[in-house]
Amino acid sequence: MQFILLIVCIVAFVDCKMKVLRPPDLVDHLGSKVNIALANFGQIPFGHRLMGYVDMAQPNDGCSPLQSATGSQFIMIERGNCTFVTKVRNAQNAGYSLAIIGNNNDEPLQSDFVMADDGQGYSVNIPSIFISLRDFNIMKEYASNYKVLDNSDDKIFILVKFDVEKKDQIDVIFSLDVNDRDSYRVVDEYSQYYNLLQNENINYTLVYQIFNSNNTELDYIIDEDNCICSRRYCSIDPDGEGIASGRNVVEEAIRQTCIFKLFPDKYFQYMNQFNFQCTKAQAYSTCGSKIITNLQLSANEITKCRDESFKDPLNDQTTKNLSNAYNAILEHQLIVREQAGMVGLPSVVVNSIVYKGQLTGKGVFGEICNSFIIPPLVCKSEVENFYQFEHQSQHYLFLVILLVSILIAIFIIVLFFLFKKFVQRDSVEVTQVQVNEMVSQYIKFYEGKDQQKQNSF
Repeated sequence: MQFILLIVCIVAFVDCKMKVLRPPDLVDHLGSKVNIALANFGQIPFGHRLMGYVDMAQPNDGCSPLQSATGSQFIMIERGNCTFVTKVRNAQNAGYSLAIIGNNNDEPLQSDFVMADDGQGYSVNIPSIFISLRDFNIMKEYASNYKVLDNSDDKIFILVKFDVEKKDQIDVIFSLDVNDRDSYRVVDEYSQYYNLLQNENINYTLVYQIFNSNNTELDYIIDEDNCICSRRYCSIDPDGEGIASGRNVVEEAIRQTCIFKLFPDKYFQYMNQFNFQCTKAQAYSTCGSKIITNLQLSANEITKCRDESFKDPLNDQTTKNLSNAYNAILEHQLIVREQAGMVGLPSVVVNSIVYKGQLTGKGVFGEICNSFIIPPLVCKSEVENFYQFEHQSQHYLFLVILLVSILIAIFIIVLFFLFKKFVQRDSVEVTQVQVNEMVSQYIKFYEGKDQQKQNSF
């Protein structure tokens, strides 16, 4: 597996669409495909597709308990009067597997719109999608003609696609915050899946919550104690009027990045111990050093990585004049963060697709697995029709073996004919030499006899 910290990508959003399959007149009226947005909570089945019948919520806003699902898998709910999480949780409790939230204003649906978590999103397991007011009203008119208990072929039946971008090489960006305990939770949860995917072609990039106060519009002046390199890389003061500073956070971000770069296998152990042992920012340096010693990591290599990341802007050479330097590690992270379009902290991007929904290690593993063109064997529990991919892989292997065999056979045949040609040529040359020699001997023999006859006379 390769590990890179220098990757620049333009982040897109997951290619999610809702497709109406029936009734035919609704397909004609609405169009076969409807644009949707996702929520920042719930478990989104990346790489999967869901199909089901649709009910209309009663009450329409879904802010109170709903009637149990019977015969339908999806439910439509109007926006407003309560949080998105409340609506989707009520749909989940009623037995639905997907909630469709319709907008309550005429604003066009933006590609980066996300249904926000109210802090209780951890209690939601089903996915939810958001559609425009126009599309919702058209579907509502049809859905209202059928009761929940109806099971008619004329009920709305839809397909929702949660497609991801598939590649041979997977690029994963983790956006973390040194002071955010949830960041450590995600890293810890993902560690077991990191080990499972260790032999796969995956590039990881870490991006920490750092900002350039010189380029950021703030309502206040950031204290230089919270920054390094002349306020070029800053972090919010972690304890206000306390003795800790944002500089402690910035320096720890550099160290954690270097540990991942140099010792990726040990990084997860470091993060787990740091989360529980290093609770005061002013002691990050001392506390982190103790963990490095306990894990038997090379402190010299980590220090070297840190020191060599400070560069002179005039010649890009390593410098110790930090007041007039830029940091290559943090500079790159600022660029990636600006282009990534991540939502909240922590967050993850896989193959330029921003992870949506409840962020868990298993969820990230699932999205990575579904982003492979041909998923590895360790992903069989996360990928639909995995054995179809396995068969496809075996089919490709058979074709490769067949092609190689044909090429080897052609090579042997060509070699045989070339050998035969050279042998024949050599044989002709040898035979010709022998014939010429025999002819010469024959001529000499008869010339000798003629000479003897002449001498006898």
